[in-house]
Amino acid sequence: METIALTTADHLTIIGDYYPAQGNKFAILLHMMPATKESWRPFAGKLVNAGYACLAIDERGHGASTQGGELRYREFSPEQQQAKILDVNAACDYLKTQGAIEAEIVCIGASIGANLSLQWLKEHPQSKAAIALSPGLDYHGVLTEPAIAGLAPGQLAILVASEEDTMSFKSNQRLHELNPAQTKVFAFSGLGHGTTITDNKPAFIDELIQVLETQLK
Repeated sequence: METIALTTADHLTIIGDYYPAQGNKFAILLHMMPATKESWRPFAGKLVNAGYACLAIDERGHGASTQGGELRYREFSPEQQQAKILDVNAACDYLKTQGAIEAEIVCIGASIGANLSLQWLKEHPQSKAAIALSPGLDYHGVLTEPAIAGLAPGQLAILVASEEDTMSFKSNQRLHELNPAQTKVFAFSGLGHGTTITDNKPAFIDELIQVLETQLK
């Protein structure tokens, strides 16, 4: 694993952990609040073993991406939260320098990172899949209904939530109703929110990777 620095289109420095792998598959990993890039380490380890090079970033205002303490996500306006999509685009650009093309990149996010992953998928029609752990319909103005409704042919959104996380669970039902052909839903009970789901059920990561493998063929 290598720690790297990215520059966004609006000139912020974003710090990421890059996990190289053998193969031509790539994943962008987007954490939930208040987590950081380190929350993806168990998931990234399994992805690397499956041949996915991974880039887990500290989104702006989180972890090592606070611009020397000037940006704190707890103080963000909705517009600043929405600008995190620029962090995702910078991650994509970095993966391209490592040989990736968009058709080989998947985006995986938790909570607000899940919403960002769906937005990124919609904005990159060559990409084939995103995984959203505990998305909502609206996290600080990062909306998922327009993303799901606007998916390009051949794209798949993999939606995951645990039943007691009522908002995310109902959001996934709504998103699936909106576009049943391009969404695959996994529903659990008692596993929590975001990456807590995969922390509590590590074997589920293997199942998600199998879904990705099928989608990327």
